[in-house]
Amino acid sequence: MAVFNMSRLNSIINDTVNMIDKSREAIYDIAEGARSECERLKSDLDALRLEVERMIKKSDELEIALKKSREKLAQASKNFGESSQEDIRAAYEEADKIRVELAVNRERERFAIIRRNDLERRLAEALNTVSRAELLMNQVGTVMDYLSGDLSNLNVQLEDAEKRKYLAIRVIKAQEDERSRVAREIHDGPAQALSNIVLKAEICEKIIDTDINKAKEELKELKRIIRESLIDVRRIIYALRPMSLEDIGLIPTLQKYIDKFSSESGIKVKFQKKGPDKEIHDENLTITIFRVVQEALNNIHKHSGAKAAEVCIELTSERVVLTVTDKGKGFNTGSMKIDKDDNMGGFGLFSMKERIELLDGLLEIKSGEGRGTTIKAVLPYV
Repeated sequence: MAVFNMSRLNSIINDTVNMIDKSREAIYDIAEGARSECERLKSDLDALRLEVERMIKKSDELEIALKKSREKLAQASKNFGESSQEDIRAAYEEADKIRVELAVNRERERFAIIRRNDLERRLAEALNTVSRAELLMNQVGTVMDYLSGDLSNLNVQLEDAEKRKYLAIRVIKAQEDERSRVAREIHDGPAQALSNIVLKAEICEKIIDTDINKAKEELKELKRIIRESLIDVRRIIYALRPMSLEDIGLIPTLQKYIDKFSSESGIKVKFQKKGPDKEIHDENLTITIFRVVQEALNNIHKHSGAKAAEVCIELTSERVVLTVTDKGKGFNTGSMKIDKDDNMGGFGLFSMKERIELLDGLLEIKSGEGRGTTIKAVLPYV
């Protein structure tokens, strides 16, 4: 039977990590290059779009001028006896000059439109490259984090091989889902806004000397985008970890979150606290309670159809009892099993149960079709 060699395994893992890290740097360079190309293409495309608009406007003006000059020439020819040869020749030369200028402008317009379409295609390809590179970097980063962990400690704690395998898969999936969510929110929010800010700043730089009023309007729009970006960044930070948990404590943070949830969802949520006014100092306990309330309310909003709900937290000398109740449509608990196959999304019933049990707590769910749902979590002080 082969002897298990932990040092050999660590050596193999270190070599693998080094190779993956080099690949990650290469992917990062590709992504940065594609981002720079995107910014350049966006700037060129905006300038070209303005140029096409000017050409189209000029063509329209030349068509009107050509029509008038032809009418003038026709009138001069009609009144041949009254018009001199010089007048007729001047009218003809004017009409011909406008016709040539119109033809040249239309040709330039055609080539500009071809260039614009080509830039739009190249920009779409560059954006796709950035998106694929970011996804690959997230996946590589997750693998790096997992491989860089203390595998010997994990091996000591988890003797059951199947459980170790399942935990590893859950850790990787949770990290990947969270990173993808955060990356998506940053990409769709602040990153897009910052890109827009750069373009707006470039526009201001170009027009400030020629159209000060237009530049002022662009600067006002720039300030609005920056304010909205700041709000987006704060929202993303709060979703990752409510800083108010450390600043003002669990109960005020819950009250603040519940008020915000009620305002945004239209579901009236009553919050009640029972027991002495004592602060919970254990970080794992406070964040678990907050996440359970967060996911329970999200499930009510998504699935229950309830118009009202109640959150009650009771602090005793030995434990915290959290109850979340709604009067929604409910479900049949007889056909429900809370296990690793639970796929309600987000924190999920299984993840609630798993995290609560890690703190030696209990999770109980009571529900019935048409009778609403009650989620009760009992958590001892650590």
